Amino acid sequence: MAPTNRAAFLTAAKAPLEVKEAPYTPPGPRELVVKTRAVAINLVDPYKQLLGDALLPYIKWPCVQGEDVAGDVLEVGSDVTRFKVGDRVISYPAGTLPFGNRPAEGGYQLYTVVREHLTAKIPESLTYERGSVLPLCFTTAAYGLFHKDFLGLDLPTCPTARPKGEAVVITSGASSVGANAVQLAAAAGYEVYSTASPKNFDLVGRLGASGVFDYHEDDVADKIIAALKGKKVAGALTINPGGVAISGKVLDNTDGVKSIADAGPPPPEGYPKGIKSRFIDLLDLSEPDSVIAEIFRNFLPQALAAGQFVPEPEPWVVGQGLESIQGAYDIRLKGVSAQKVVVTL
Repeated sequence: MAPTNRAAFLTAAKAPLEVKEAPYTPPGPRELVVKTRAVAINLVDPYKQLLGDALLPYIKWPCVQGEDVAGDVLEVGSDVTRFKVGDRVISYPAGTLPFGNRPAEGGYQLYTVVREHLTAKIPESLTYERGSVLPLCFTTAAYGLFHKDFLGLDLPTCPTARPKGEAVVITSGASSVGANAVQLAAAAGYEVYSTASPKNFDLVGRLGASGVFDYHEDDVADKIIAALKGKKVAGALTINPGGVAISGKVLDNTDGVKSIADAGPPPPEGYPKGIKSRFIDLLDLSEPDSVIAEIFRNFLPQALAAGQFVPEPEPWVVGQGLESIQGAYDIRLKGVSAQKVVVTL
């Protein structure tokens, strides 16, 4: 007999989440069912609730959101080879992605269908809460850094690759995307130069940044340019409009690649002239042989097990149960620093 499933449904714009019974969906050939233990809240979800079809209009109603899941494998599809029942995993569910777009693949439910290529084992030493902060922002950072249509850097390795003698600029290094990007670029052998609030300098340095600069300072770009003198720059990954402006000035005044991978939102004034800039769109994430699938398969589980890669930022557990997710949305909308809002199930 299939387990009884429940989910938090978003039924319309500005409607509160509705927690109710949901169908239990068995996995397809290259899918798994995960018994969800913890979920992290991404800003896109409360924004979708507020804006409705003005944001991600392709999403069908009602939907089950949730892009960060940690839990235990309950069932595996017929073609799954990397996982077995009982494995502890993290995954990026596809419920609100164009190629998924169905409630069964949303993370805010007790039993979530996930894709094998967007899933990784986690060690026993890693809590579900800590692991849940990774999938979406890890994927976004990896896509911007390593996809051929963005910066196209060499892939990260475990153990860390030898230094390449090239640098990467990553703004907002203490943010969810930034913390992942700093570690990924460092694991690939690049020197990382980042920005953060002074209170987060030590954190970003521990993650692998060679230099961290205060983004509040008017001359922050000039300081980064001075630090990069004589170095080849392989591009920049930015998190917000302010980061785009800083990175554009840095790339315009250093040697190397003039390219920005932007985790958004795009700046209202547009991208800097003379700098190739593109919003990280995750367009081919559905492909089982994509560069992201390779990183999920050949880097992330090994790096987590070795302690080389640390899930950051710190999880902030604000509740337990599906009924707590609406309150978690409200907390997330107020803003957080060097933390990610998490709910346990």
